[in-house]
Amino acid sequence: MIKLRYSFILIVLFCLSIPLNLAGQKRGVSLERAIQLALKNNIEYNAYKLKVEESKALIPTALTIDKATVSYSYDSNNMAENNHPLSIFGIEQSFSFPTLYASQYKVTRSESELSKSYLEIKEKELIKNVTRSYYEIQYQIGKLMRYRMLDTIFQNFTKNVEERFKKGEAGSLDVINAKAKHQQIQIVMNDITYSTRLAYRKLRLLVNTDTLIVVPYREIKELQLAGTDIESNPGMKYAKQETELHRNLLKVEKNRLLPDITLGYYNGSNRFVGAKNYPSYEAGISIPIFFVEQKARIKGGKIGIEASEKFEEHYKSSLILRIEELKGELQKYRSHLDYYYSTGRQMSAEIEKEAREGYARGEIDYYRFVESIENVTQIELEFLDWMFQYNNTVLELNYLTLE
Repeated sequence: MIKLRYSFILIVLFCLSIPLNLAGQKRGVSLERAIQLALKNNIEYNAYKLKVEESKALIPTALTIDKATVSYSYDSNNMAENNHPLSIFGIEQSFSFPTLYASQYKVTRSESELSKSYLEIKEKELIKNVTRSYYEIQYQIGKLMRYRMLDTIFQNFTKNVEERFKKGEAGSLDVINAKAKHQQIQIVMNDITYSTRLAYRKLRLLVNTDTLIVVPYREIKELQLAGTDIESNPGMKYAKQETELHRNLLKVEKNRLLPDITLGYYNGSNRFVGAKNYPSYEAGISIPIFFVEQKARIKGGKIGIEASEKFEEHYKSSLILRIEELKGELQKYRSHLDYYYSTGRQMSAEIEKEAREGYARGEIDYYRFVESIENVTQIELEFLDWMFQYNNTVLELNYLTLE
């Protein structure tokens, strides 16, 4: 395997153009710390947390009671025993049927639970995106380190060819090919540098902190697949709760057919000699006579439940299909990694060993040496690509199946 001597801090300085005195003062941020910062500072996630608090605050609105009616009446024909008219003060309050309040409470609770479930979805999505950006930075730095080494080798190779050309031992075509190859490597390095900067921007946006984020380089290792239980999928939980919300909304509409209850208290009196208090009480119910509107709402509610169940079923089918697709991709990358572990790694080490020893003994020229090292680097780069894709697939599967 290629021995890499480039330090992490030089790579970071190269990629991000960080001033030396500033970079030297910053320590690498671990993935766990990056996730903590994101959960604390991410603007979108905090907005959804506020939506959860809003839904909790609205739960008591289920007990919606109309305003009380306070009245005063005076009728000169309404005489008291002292032969003077009564002044009547009254208060009247209407209530919905008690079961309506109970059903409305279930709706507000369901809406609050739905908001919590959506927050869980956004939390898992945020963790996934932070993890992906974090590993992408390490992946890009790993590629850049290998190309930096290759760049140094081709830089020396180009000089070697130019010297041989001056001596008449190489043709102009050899010089052009060497320079062209060196330029190709530099173009790829520029592309990797841009991708690294972009990954850093994504990570900073997710973490949303003024602190300089520096990801320490580590060789990429395989992530572990946590499980494949679709019932733990946050989207499945959300779909089920949405269906339950529609059922509770239907119960509210059915309860609106029940009568309202009205209670009243009135007291009549006057300010003349011999005045008395004449209290009276009233109780009544409001019965709906026209049912067209409410029947339409109930019918619409039933259709809404059926539609929600269909969406839930479709989501589950799509989720199963997506998981199967990801498993297929995972198996593909798994076979590539197994090839590297069983054959590619050993082959890479042997090519490098033979190339270095052969060049040291004078058995091969510098051209053959460079060609061999380029093959070794290509094997290592392919391994990095496979590992990165494998880990991305694991991340997606874990996001879809972890509770």
